Parts: sequence; C-alpha cells; structure tokens
Amino acid sequence: MRRIGLILAIACGLTLGVPQQASTPTLSEVDQLLLALSDITWFNNIRPLNLTKAQIERLISVHERAYKQLERLIQEEAKELRNRKDEILRIREDTSRGKSLPKEFLETIKRLETDAAQKRRQLRAQVVSEVATELKPTFTDEQFQYMEAARVDVAQLKDDQLYALFIESVFLDPRAPELLKEWQRKNLQ
Repeated sequence: MRRIGLILAIACGLTLGVPQQASTPTLSEVDQLLLALSDITWFNNIRPLNLTKAQIERLISVHERAYKQLERLIQEEAKELRNRKDEILRIREDTSRGKSLPKEFLETIKRLETDAAQKRRQLRAQVVSEVATELKPTFTDEQFQYMEAARVDVAQLKDDQLYALFIESVFLDPRAPELLKEWQRKNLQ
C-alpha cells in the first residue's frame, strides 16, 4: 500500500509539476530586494550631504523622539479599540452569520477612522515642523541647499517647504536610524 501511495504521489508530482524553488523567488526574498532598492535610494539621497558623526547622532536622536510621539498616538487609538473589543467581536460574529451591520456601528467606524487619520496627519505635520526647525541650525548652507533642491515638481513650493519635504521623506523614514548607523559605520571611521 505504501508503494502505491508513493508511486501515486510521484505521478501526481510529475503530472502537475513540482514548483522549482531555485527559479521562483520567495516572497521574503522579493521583499528583501525591494527593501534593498529602497535603501539604495535613501543612501543616494543622503550621500551628497556628507553628514558628520555629530549630525548623524543628532538625526537619530530626533528621529527616535519623533517616533515615540507616533507610538503614543497609536497607543491611544489601541486603547479606544480595546474599550470596544466586546462590541467589535460581537458584531464581527453577527456579520459573519449574515446579519446586517448596524448603522450606528458603521457611523462609529467611519468616525474613528476619520479621527485617527486626522490626528495622524496633524501629528505628522507637527513633527515635521518641529524636526525641521530643530535640525536646521545643524546643517551647513551647502547641505541645506541640496535638501531644497528636491527631485519633484517644486514650482509651487518655497525653500522651507522643500526642506520640510526632504526632512519628512528622508530623515523621518522609519528605517532612517538603522540606515544612518550603517552609513556612519561604513563612511565615518
């Protein structure tokens, strides 16, 4: 019986085709390559700045402080969701059984989503402004000019807005501290 099962398994494998591991990249491999491409762009953006060790340490410190503010906001959002846990799970169960979603609950969900998005936008704008203001004195004129020369359509933006855009897209990138440390280790001995 075992032989028949083994033969059947081999026959099915030959008939249906066995996926070849070597030629098909795994999702994690693709993710790693996409992350590497993102890192290349990031390193390319900071390379012309010739950051000093002191600037890198300051950037890491500011970044960590900024992300702590975001973590606090996320904790507040989580608290509100936890307070509604029983209701959420009950309504999930009801809707999985074909019941209609209560109108009041749908309105509550929309309000929570709108409030959360608004709070995050406000926090992001506040953090970008604070970080840009705090870091501005640490950069040289040449570094500042490079950051203002953004690679986007900037016809409508002022110098301070270009600088803030650079701060947000490069220095407030979630991986910035890790990448700054790598840059420092490899370029500032």
